[in-house]
Amino acid sequence: MKKDSILQFLIVCAIILSGLLAGETFDRLVIGVAAWRHVPIESWALYSRNADLSTGAFVYPVEAIGTSLILIWVFIIILRNKPIYHSMVLPVAIATFLSMAGLLFTFFAAPWMLRLKTSGDEAEALQNIFDHFYFWSTCRGVVQILCFPACVWCLTRSHIKGLD
Repeated sequence: MKKDSILQFLIVCAIILSGLLAGETFDRLVIGVAAWRHVPIESWALYSRNADLSTGAFVYPVEAIGTSLILIWVFIIILRNKPIYHSMVLPVAIATFLSMAGLLFTFFAAPWMLRLKTSGDEAEALQNIFDHFYFWSTCRGVVQILCFPACVWCLTRSHIKGLD
């Protein structure tokens, strides 16, 4: 497999993972949060314990960490071959930065979600967890959503360069 093909394959993988994460994040931030504000906070806690702290504890990290690792790999390839791939440096750098920023904000959001494991069902404590978690999740969500078009931009730059 040529280096160009490997690079494009990696970028497509990053697009798929970041696209899944962006879609899930958009749904949660735009639709989910609005809905959760109209139901008892205990319902949100029950849902989150059975979604985010169950299957979501495996799916979301694979998408977020996977995207970051792939983009770091792509960025290293680009930098090692900068004369050939110079037109891709900016989009790959931006996509990598956005992906890494999403992971950084996760370090602020995740502890709040993890508190649901031991918080009990007292409404005031649950509301505090909800408010803090969604504040950090909004920060994280913005960069995760923006990472997807940045990844697509990376692929378009590879086609412009004539790497296909």
